[in-house]
Amino acid sequence: MSEDRRTTAPPGLRRALVAAVATCLVVGAASFAVGRSTAPETAAAEAKPTARNSAEPCQGGTYTWFGVREEPLLTGVSRASEKGEETPLAAVARPRKAVDAPRGAGVDTRRTLYSLALHIGEAGLDDGEAGQEGLAFADPALPYALDGGGVEVDGDGVGTVEWAQVTSVTGQFRLECGDGRTVYGQAESWTVDGAGVLDCQEP
Repeated sequence: MSEDRRTTAPPGLRRALVAAVATCLVVGAASFAVGRSTAPETAAAEAKPTARNSAEPCQGGTYTWFGVREEPLLTGVSRASEKGEETPLAAVARPRKAVDAPRGAGVDTRRTLYSLALHIGEAGLDDGEAGQEGLAFADPALPYALDGGGVEVDGDGVGTVEWAQVTSVTGQFRLECGDGRTVYGQAESWTVDGAGVLDCQEP
């Protein structure tokens, strides 16, 4: 998982964060919808999830990924803070860790997310079993937790608006099972990308 850091807004979020400037003028709540593809779509991305139903898990399968998208997702923003005030982050979006596949197809969620992590370079083939088990990207039992935020403002008047984001990762897959079955589905998770502060005193 990438390191959480506080920095200036990356290019993919700047357009969405322009809306946050309004909170520098009117102290109040704010909400945002953010999304931008960083990977091209392919025709295969329109394949519908299909599989021959089976009560048996898909063993010894091989994944093929397509239509993988990595998008910045704004997850939290604070209201504009005043002098001497700390304002907490309010959640505006919640990323998911999930695998959508036909019921009864026997697709393992952790194994599928680990394959996606390998595809995007979030994991390596030489990580070993311990590395696989400890990879947060592939662990559906670890939900997203928004940092509380809270930066005290110096100077006069309204000072800063804090924000937090992740990089949402979604992709569609074809899974060739060892017993000859073929399963199509979609998976999603996220990497932690960071947080930052907008200075209301700057133009």
